[in-house]
Amino acid sequence: MASNLMTFSGVSAKLAAMSRDLLKKEDYEALMMETSVSGVAIYLQKTPMYSEALNGIEIEQLHRRDIEIILKADYIKDIEKFITFMVTLDKSIVKSLFMRHEIENLKLAIRNALIEVEAKKTVQYLKSKFYDLGNRALIDPIKVALSSGREEILSNLEDSPYYGVIRNVFVSHREPDMNVIGVIENALDKWFLPKFLESMKKMGPKNYIIGKRMIGQRVDLINLEWIVRVKKFYALRPEEIYNSIIPVYFRLNTEYLRQLCEARNVKECLNMIMEGPYGEDFEGLSDDNELPHRITERVRRLLYREAKRSLLVFGSFSIASFFHYFYLKEYEIMDIISIIEGVRYKIKPDEIKNYLIRTF
Repeated sequence: MASNLMTFSGVSAKLAAMSRDLLKKEDYEALMMETSVSGVAIYLQKTPMYSEALNGIEIEQLHRRDIEIILKADYIKDIEKFITFMVTLDKSIVKSLFMRHEIENLKLAIRNALIEVEAKKTVQYLKSKFYDLGNRALIDPIKVALSSGREEILSNLEDSPYYGVIRNVFVSHREPDMNVIGVIENALDKWFLPKFLESMKKMGPKNYIIGKRMIGQRVDLINLEWIVRVKKFYALRPEEIYNSIIPVYFRLNTEYLRQLCEARNVKECLNMIMEGPYGEDFEGLSDDNELPHRITERVRRLLYREAKRSLLVFGSFSIASFFHYFYLKEYEIMDIISIIEGVRYKIKPDEIKNYLIRTF
């Protein structure tokens, strides 16, 4: 315990100070009242959280994509700060922290390469979507996104740790089916998240327990969302669905997951979810066209709430301080982008709130 306190005391104090700079409810409300993208940027420039990132920039010339690039760069800069604070951090954990965001880059890049043809017309558009990992990057997501097909995607991933994962998906799903994107995303999560959790063991027993809860809960929800999507959009046998489950378990056991995989349809699957450990969080969902959006929304809001209360559950002098700050900032940036989109299209504040992860 003493070692753990010494390791995290200074870091936790710094992360606590950074957390106090996260946007407040009144900031959200003020941002939603702005009438232009530049107005949003000017407001953010005056906040403690984003003033440094936007310092010296000609706000009036900024487009939505520029702001997204700046915010994501600021997020990665914060991870670099955390690593600097934690001089004793194991290299495998450092690698995992950046790899998590590179995998998100890769998912978006492959989606652009295989589906979103319009996005290929401007590199600037693509840059706004990706985290800039600098010399820590193992792939160039722009090159992957501009690939003309599967062979070029694999060529651009050669010698990267992701090559085998993507190649295996392409081999087992040869048809040019848009649903292959979902299979790729699931395969990357299944490959990476157990490794991420395993790296937490090097931070000691207490931190591993915290990591297992924070990562395990995320995996639970990814698995639930994946099973529902498979039932709605794919034609996989129950055993195929079960074999695609990420093998990290927190509140969902293997028998329950197997029963979900064997559900006859989406409605039966949703009923089983609503009777399970996360029932309250998925209450009221129905098998309609809005289901994919609604279930993603519920998952993000649940993870946001859990990150917000993580310090109360585990205390500050632990890896909980990391999950608290970085999960909350990640979702805050998503909300800022949603607010900017709402402002651009003259959507009323009360309606913009419906698209936010943070609830009021």
